[in-house]
Amino acid sequence: MKRIIRSNLHVYQKVIIVFMAMMIPVYLINLWMNVSGLTFMKKGFANTSLSSAAFYSSQLDDQIAFVRKQQLHLMNDSDLQKLSFLGEELDGFEDFQLVNRIRERLVTIQDSSDYLVDVGTYIKSLGRTISTKNGVEEIAKNSQFSITPSYSPAQPAQPYYYDDGRLYFIESGNNGNILVYMELSVPQLVETLSHLIAFYEDSGALLANDGFEHVISAKADDPVEQMKAIHAKHEPGRTMDLHRMKIGNHDYMVTSSNIRTLGLTLYTYMSEREVTEPLKKFNVLFILFSCVSLAIVIMFSFSVNLMIHKPLKKLIRAFKKLETDNLIASHGNRQLDNEFGYLYRNFDQMVDKLRQSINENYEQKIALQHSELKQLQSQINPHFLYNSFFNLYMICRSGDMEGSATLAQKLGGYYQFITRSGKDTVALEEEYRHALDYCEIQSIRFSNRIQVEASELPESVKAVEVPRIIVQPLVENAFEHAFENGMRRGHVRLEAAFQDNYLTIVVEDDGSALTEDSLLKLRNKLDNASHIPEKTGLVNVCRRIQLQFGDRSGISVSRSEMGGLKAEIGIYFDEKGSDGHVPIIDR
Repeated sequence: MKRIIRSNLHVYQKVIIVFMAMMIPVYLINLWMNVSGLTFMKKGFANTSLSSAAFYSSQLDDQIAFVRKQQLHLMNDSDLQKLSFLGEELDGFEDFQLVNRIRERLVTIQDSSDYLVDVGTYIKSLGRTISTKNGVEEIAKNSQFSITPSYSPAQPAQPYYYDDGRLYFIESGNNGNILVYMELSVPQLVETLSHLIAFYEDSGALLANDGFEHVISAKADDPVEQMKAIHAKHEPGRTMDLHRMKIGNHDYMVTSSNIRTLGLTLYTYMSEREVTEPLKKFNVLFILFSCVSLAIVIMFSFSVNLMIHKPLKKLIRAFKKLETDNLIASHGNRQLDNEFGYLYRNFDQMVDKLRQSINENYEQKIALQHSELKQLQSQINPHFLYNSFFNLYMICRSGDMEGSATLAQKLGGYYQFITRSGKDTVALEEEYRHALDYCEIQSIRFSNRIQVEASELPESVKAVEVPRIIVQPLVENAFEHAFENGMRRGHVRLEAAFQDNYLTIVVEDDGSALTEDSLLKLRNKLDNASHIPEKTGLVNVCRRIQLQFGDRSGISVSRSEMGGLKAEIGIYFDEKGSDGHVPIIDR
């Protein structure tokens, strides 16, 4: 099937298909580059997001670790310990000096980090707090420290305490007699989180604990519920992870990073649309490239059609007409300076030479056929004419008016067919009828001693066009050579058949005069009908059939099953007839 499809394609179509096949890899490579660029950008975007989150987490971890160390050092400060144990026993000046030194230490710790807004200590034995924000405050000894209403020394230590939007680190010592607290600046954390997403509009960052009860967000409308779902997918033990989530119709890239010193997780999310937006111009370029490629294919197809297909089609049309013996010019532009101009000029020259050669040969063959037909017509046996009229005379003398009328009618039809001019071909029905008329005349001549058996012509062959006077010579040969010199009774049989464009007409007799030597000589003459000078009788008929229908057609002879001669006419027709015309006569 593939071979049939390929063979049915024109060269023009094959060229276009090959060109498109060559364009497709270029198009696919461009598409691959576009998709690969998008994938590369997304991957780079993801790596950048992870790197930014990792850097921020690392910096925040270092900052918190540093201030927590400062907090622990403060817990062991000798002045603080002395003030806690001997505060009530110290005189006013010494107490004032200790408090000032502790305040200086607190200010130093606060100045060491931008995240600290307040650093203080609560000395339970004295009922006082010392802080950088409120200075020294007196608090009742039996009251709970106000910034840690939920704090109890019996509770396990936790990294931070979140109360009313404020974030603290609290450490206790001396069985809860000393508390050192640090308040982290939530606005500062929010500001640093905003730096992570400063270059992207549809993005956000937040800090949250595992239960998402405490959330510090850079945006008020952060998708907390979606972050909870992301946290549920987080694998334990992984400090960083990358996820994707969908909010509405947009895809987001989410990074999660643990901040160990805070006990919080940093989440950042950014819309992939932010990444793909700059690539839209490449999509526009890709569409433009596709349109240009399509335009190139169309222009190439048009140019190939104009420069190659149309001239080639004209030439092919001229060759097809040449196949049907229509010797016409190519109708192409012979003035062209390219290969087709050369082909047009040479084709027309070839047609002119063919026309000239065919005219010469065809006219010679036609003249030959006419001369041979005239020669055959001139070979009418004078004895046959004399005997026929003598038989007519005797029938009239006998008073058989019906018999004489029949014989006269047959003779008239016979001589009209023999002597009329016009076309050299007739319908097989007419030719066959002429041969039967001859048989009836001969039967009368031989006093009905010769029995003629003729089959009916099939309808499919009655209108088949054949040369004139090709059957009657075969019948005449049977009568003259098989029964002329004897008085015995004889039998002649005619049959015609047409199958698979092959016509056969068989004439056979039961005569006894045929010898093997004469049969062999006749067969040799017929086999070399085109090369021998003799142009009479069966050789004449064979030659005319071969001239019109080719060397495969002609006459063959053999010994009949009846004992006499069997002469068979065989004519091969192709789809349009051997001479290029349909072998059917319009009746």
